[in-house]
Amino acid sequence: MGNKELISIQKVIVHHNLDEQFIESIESFQLIEFVVKDTDKYVYVEQLPTLEKIIRLYYDLEVNMQGIDVINNMLDRMDMMRKTIQQLENKLKLYE
Repeated sequence: MGNKELISIQKVIVHHNLDEQFIESIESFQLIEFVVKDTDKYVYVEQLPTLEKIIRLYYDLEVNMQGIDVINNMLDRMDMMRKTIQQLENKLKLYE
């Protein structure tokens, strides 16, 4: 991800009142890319919306990590399909 802004996982944990084990579960399912610097974990700021979506799914809707993983994969596929459709529509406009 290059040289982008990072935020401490500890700040996220305090702000959202999270359990450390929840963060470990996210890491074990590789749902978010964590960066380790000087034994502290950080997350890229651009991944905060994804992390907050995971938090809502887990705590508000009580979806387990396996379900969150499936939902994330489906949303990624839908996003790829949406981009492909947009590209195809743009090509089609050239021929109209």
